[in-house]
Amino acid sequence: MEWPGDFPEDHAFVELLVPGVSSELDFEQLLKDTEEKLNLNANSIEQQLKELQAKMGDSRERPPSPSECQQWFNVRAHDSFRPVTTGHQELMDFFRALKQYLMSEEEGKEEVTLQVLLNVSAQCGICFPCTQPPSSSLTASSIHLVHTVRDDASYEIQEAWDDVRLQLRCHLLDRLSSSSPDHPGPRHISVPERVHCLQQLFFLYPESEVLTHYQGLRSRSVQVLLLSALSSSPGGETGFDRLAIGFRSVVPALTQALTEELHVLSRLAEPHTILGFLNVAYLSTVARELASLMERECETALRDNTTLTNKIKKYSARSRATVAPMELPMKNRSFSLTSHQLRALTQLACTLLGFERIVKELVTNMTFIDCTGETPCVKGILKKNREDSEMTTNCKKSTAETLHTPEVQVLEFDWRSAFRGLVPHMAHCVKVVLDEVCAKSLQQEEALHSSGHTSVTLSRVLGHAAVTANNTHLREDFFYTYSERETPKMIAKFCGAITTELDALLPLAAACRDSSLLEVRSSFVEACSRAVLAMLGRLQERALKVPSSAPLRNLPALLATCIYVNQRLEHYHARLKDSNSTAAKVPLTLLPVQKYQDTVEALRDQLSSYCVQVCSTCILQDAESHHWADPKPFYEGERCSFSVQMWFYFLCGLRSDLWAYLPAEMAKEVLGHVLYETLQLLVQRYARARPSYKRHLQIRCDLTAVLLYVEQLIWSVCESPEALVRSSPSSANAIIAGRPGWLYQIHSLCEQLLTVLVIVTAPLSLLYRIFAINPAKESTPHQPDSPVVHWLNAINPDLFTEQAVRDGLMGHAASACQLRLLTSDPGCNPRLLLRMLLYRDCHLPRLLLENSHFCQESSKAGDDFIVVLFNLFSCLNSVPKALTQCLQPYLERSHIWEHLYTLADTTRAVPSVISCVRAIVTKATNSLLVHLVSMVMGWQATEEPSGASFKQNVPESVLAKIPKEWNYTPLEARGKETKTAISITIQALSFIFTNLPLAVASVPLPIRFLFQVAEKHLSQHARQLRLMGLLLWALLGCLIQGLEDPDTLEQINGLALDCGAKEALVLLAECLQATMGIQQKGVPKPTVHKVLQALEEKRPKWTNMQLQKARKLCSDSVFERGKESGVAAAELTEQKIGLMLLEVCHKAGGSDYLRQIYHIIQGNEELLMFKLSGSTNSPNNPPHLVNFDLGSDSHADTAGFNPLHQFDHIGKKKLDQSAVVDWAWDWPRLLPAYRGMSQVTFTTLLANRCGRCRRMQSWKTERNLW
Repeated sequence: MEWPGDFPEDHAFVELLVPGVSSELDFEQLLKDTEEKLNLNANSIEQQLKELQAKMGDSRERPPSPSECQQWFNVRAHDSFRPVTTGHQELMDFFRALKQYLMSEEEGKEEVTLQVLLNVSAQCGICFPCTQPPSSSLTASSIHLVHTVRDDASYEIQEAWDDVRLQLRCHLLDRLSSSSPDHPGPRHISVPERVHCLQQLFFLYPESEVLTHYQGLRSRSVQVLLLSALSSSPGGETGFDRLAIGFRSVVPALTQALTEELHVLSRLAEPHTILGFLNVAYLSTVARELASLMERECETALRDNTTLTNKIKKYSARSRATVAPMELPMKNRSFSLTSHQLRALTQLACTLLGFERIVKELVTNMTFIDCTGETPCVKGILKKNREDSEMTTNCKKSTAETLHTPEVQVLEFDWRSAFRGLVPHMAHCVKVVLDEVCAKSLQQEEALHSSGHTSVTLSRVLGHAAVTANNTHLREDFFYTYSERETPKMIAKFCGAITTELDALLPLAAACRDSSLLEVRSSFVEACSRAVLAMLGRLQERALKVPSSAPLRNLPALLATCIYVNQRLEHYHARLKDSNSTAAKVPLTLLPVQKYQDTVEALRDQLSSYCVQVCSTCILQDAESHHWADPKPFYEGERCSFSVQMWFYFLCGLRSDLWAYLPAEMAKEVLGHVLYETLQLLVQRYARARPSYKRHLQIRCDLTAVLLYVEQLIWSVCESPEALVRSSPSSANAIIAGRPGWLYQIHSLCEQLLTVLVIVTAPLSLLYRIFAINPAKESTPHQPDSPVVHWLNAINPDLFTEQAVRDGLMGHAASACQLRLLTSDPGCNPRLLLRMLLYRDCHLPRLLLENSHFCQESSKAGDDFIVVLFNLFSCLNSVPKALTQCLQPYLERSHIWEHLYTLADTTRAVPSVISCVRAIVTKATNSLLVHLVSMVMGWQATEEPSGASFKQNVPESVLAKIPKEWNYTPLEARGKETKTAISITIQALSFIFTNLPLAVASVPLPIRFLFQVAEKHLSQHARQLRLMGLLLWALLGCLIQGLEDPDTLEQINGLALDCGAKEALVLLAECLQATMGIQQKGVPKPTVHKVLQALEEKRPKWTNMQLQKARKLCSDSVFERGKESGVAAAELTEQKIGLMLLEVCHKAGGSDYLRQIYHIIQGNEELLMFKLSGSTNSPNNPPHLVNFDLGSDSHADTAGFNPLHQFDHIGKKKLDQSAVVDWAWDWPRLLPAYRGMSQVTFTTLLANRCGRCRRMQSWKTERNLW
């Protein structure tokens, strides 16, 4: 980037925000551009200082150094002055003329007077005194001080000057006031107007005095805002309810006012001065008004609740709990709080906590003082900095300044002091309310149990969205929440009622962190401890009733309840744990977290062991089915054993209960444990069985059914397709390490069952031929510890082919397995879902769109799904091609590419996906628009006010009285030495093209790749796009549209634009259009040609260079940087998926996007499976189009356990017993794999087979075969 030295007025905004840098090349470009901007700004500052030296330099040969020039801007730092010879009478005449003019009826006289004074000071070097100091308090090195002309007349001159500036101050303060006699009713003062008024006040008065007056104005404005919001109640609320609702409604207005105030003060004052200002003007005012209102409401509550207490016996049946009267120290009278009032106070505290967080974040972001940390509300004054200490060496500060400018360390949120008078009553009420809620819930549960309801009454756990809608919860509450897969789905109703009340009062306990309020927090902790211990005792008591007098399904419900309460306790501990030494005195060890963790482990073991015991002692004990010596076939050889069928039936019911109550991971772990333990029993049973000749078909049928059943259940236990077909022996140690390693164990047991089935039931002739006749023939020996899973290939060879079992699932088979795993899971598995969506170049979402209705008709549900897909894939910068691959069928069939070329046109109706693209591109241009508007308004603030003020001519009576020694030349005579509209437009264009690469870098990589692919489909616009490409064309088009739309500009900046600013921005838009080669409407303006010509002369070919630099960020090299990793990328698939999942979940709404896609896939599972598996085994009437109109709970309603259906079904397929009996085993393919098996195992199983052969009449025949 070349910056010519003759263009010194140019500069760059280094602080331009980049919403999201996506690639390494983007980071390199960001660092390079930032370095160039810093160099540009340094050159600009140096050149401007040289010009300033030339203007301010004296007769010395050496001009002042830059550090000396900086002292010119600090009037208080001057330690010497040069007297002038202005006569006393001339000064008095000048001030009297100003005073006389100000007393006239002429409109705008104050603005004219201020501009005259500012011009005189700037042009002639006259420094008007801004205070009334001793003779040596204000000095200047090369600035003339008017009040030092004659010491004996200084008082008279000062008095005349005070009269002038007092009237000017009144005028400026009146403009800064939100309401005044001249402007009845509330009015809004823009940020530039406030800055301009304060700068003029700084010219007249010291900064501390000005800020003190302004502080009072803002304090009164905040007071009016609070009173107007709290004086009336639209809903008719009274008491503390009115306070809570009123403050909740006023916080947005307060936040907006604070934001504007920070914009104003950040341009005028130091950060610590800003903190002091906010403390006094806003936070103290809020605390003071809150204290006053709270005191008034306490008086009302004292009167009302005392009356209520006297009549409590008559109204004991009321739903609101009333606390027994306590002594109020201030009033020495009985006073009580109701639970409703306590809830209102909690909502009020919650609102104020949220307001406190917002203010801290605002101040931190705008002043770079970290206010977001947990710091005690201690008022502190820092030492003055070196400049202030040097300035005050010879003089003392005024009282007003001393009162205003202590450099405070922290923001002082004193609103908690308003609650101090209610501390004993709130603490007592918290105990009583929680105790009553706990006692009432336990009594209701006991009453239900005593009446014969042995099943636990359940309630659904609120999801994240439902909790967010609750006003009594803070954003901080979600920092400690668990993921959806870790959270139970259903819990005991009585525990849900108690935890709901605890959650409702938690914000109040969190707010009471000061020493004077700790009694409330301690009360909450003690009452919470009592309540959860009472719940724990009841849960343990109900668990002991299983199975003697309560059903098995109570155990999963009780376990889920314990898990949920334990998670809530950990959340309370995290929220109430405080680094403040005072707040740390509250004993959080009272919360029985460890006891609940121990109970969770105990209940989980009880559930697993009981299920295993039921299977071993009841279900699998079937004498008729296991009478192996019976010479008669079991049920004529037409079905499997009843015990095996009921074992699967029981496990399906158990799975349904686990899925309904427990967190997903724990549910899978418990099911896997029970399946593993019961499979061990089956392996032992069938490995020892010595059936008669008529019963050997029963063993074959039973083992076939068991393998079919396990194949159905293993989808619910497995985590990934790799784990399904590749069993690693190292995972056997997972149980020892405390992790669920059931999958490997289950595979191993199924391999053993298959071995029993092959050796015991295979045709003897084939067995003899393989093992006796050709024992030395080469074959692939079967090793029990082999990572290859053979039994799945044996039971389902169509899906688990030999190649898939050997090399892993690929293609359609892998997609079908991922879909089956996803829909068999207890809940949405985000990691598996994201992997499935990205697999095979986004094959599944493409399948959804290819089989949708988008080509035929419009649908809001379908459009919503498109938006969800777009929002999900647009944030995956690590896979930039995924978005285009996913949407390409939709984009091509609906002919949407053309809309990207006309993206900036907001007048046309466009598909929803184009609106999403436009929103992202507009977000990138908005950061440019904010600075462009600031540049134009800054130019107006320095240039336009003088011209506007002097549209009204300065009276000759004033001009004639300006002392001749000052050599003042009126503005009209000397002309404007200001930047022209052409100059500011050149600067704005320079700013745009300087930051254009960063604007492109702020666009996510998936969107950039989408534009790159779209450009190839828009060959008809190749001439227009040859220079800049489609993305830059759209980005500049949106920037032009924003510059031409005043409503958009005002919405982005929050500032009202006048005609001058709008014209300057429209001129800039026309220049950009000319740069892009867009034909302008009507006759081209000569100004546009002058601007572009001047820019080209200053920077030849620089615009094209910047366009090429920005276009480089959209090239193929950006999207294909990861190709060289090759195999390493495949090995890190799980790690990459995890990183992408974090990227998605960190985006607002990312988890909701995944959940919506998950429900769409669930609802269309049949269609997707049909498409993935081809035409084989297809349903009779498969759906033809994807149904997007599904509720979030649609699948949950149909996925429950149906006993009548499940009894004779395996999954969704009906169980055909005859088909199981006649299962076509491919013996020639199976038997060779067992040549290398253990000789001990082989001979043992063969002995069982020969044992039954001896009991048959043809035993000699089979013996001769051996």
